[in-house]
Amino acid sequence: MILVFASSKGGVGKSTTCAALGAGLALEGQRVLILDLDQNRTVHRWSRKTAIPGLTVEAVTMGEFASALKAKAGAGHYDHILIDLAGAREVTLFKAIARADLVVIPAQASEPDIREALVIAGDVRDVEDTAGRKIPYRLLLTKMYPLRTRVTDFAYAELARLGLPMFKTVLVERTAYREMFLNGQAPSQIERDKGAGAEIDALLDEIEAIVTPDTVRPSTPLQAAR
Repeated sequence: MILVFASSKGGVGKSTTCAALGAGLALEGQRVLILDLDQNRTVHRWSRKTAIPGLTVEAVTMGEFASALKAKAGAGHYDHILIDLAGAREVTLFKAIARADLVVIPAQASEPDIREALVIAGDVRDVEDTAGRKIPYRLLLTKMYPLRTRVTDFAYAELARLGLPMFKTVLVERTAYREMFLNGQAPSQIERDKGAGAEIDALLDEIEAIVTPDTVRPSTPLQAAR
């Protein structure tokens, strides 16, 4: 499975989500590669502090991306490849979308974030037309307040009006997501079966239902349905 994490706006939790999901899959015993294309190299720096069996993180440049992805995907060494794109709209974005099994579009519950997410959704549809295949995508609300506010009510109403497909799971603003970059531990390790760990598990369930709807997690690896 190839998961692409895309946003043309910084600070939406893109790298955090990518790292947390990659770690969650690896902790289930799956072989995961994260390609870090973000200019801040957030995931790659985090990987130097963590030692999760089955998880590999490589920093690649935009120029190296196409050949690196082709080689890694073709080698068959990994069950999943996660791609943390740069926070910008450039040619690598479209190349990654074209290879994706699912595009995850993180956004906070704000008007600017939702507008940028709408742009990325449009890019996915454009690539669909060119590639001649359906490319699933979902908006993921991140850094959410635990309680509903007028801001979150606006976000849900706006998303419904725009018809953007979104995950049912949201990522709440939690200490575990921030601490992972300090101590190297993933949310699935820090808060196993609760809090952030439970959110990551729920999000992985949703992802699998989209990518491999006939597969049951976690007893059957995602790649088995390919």
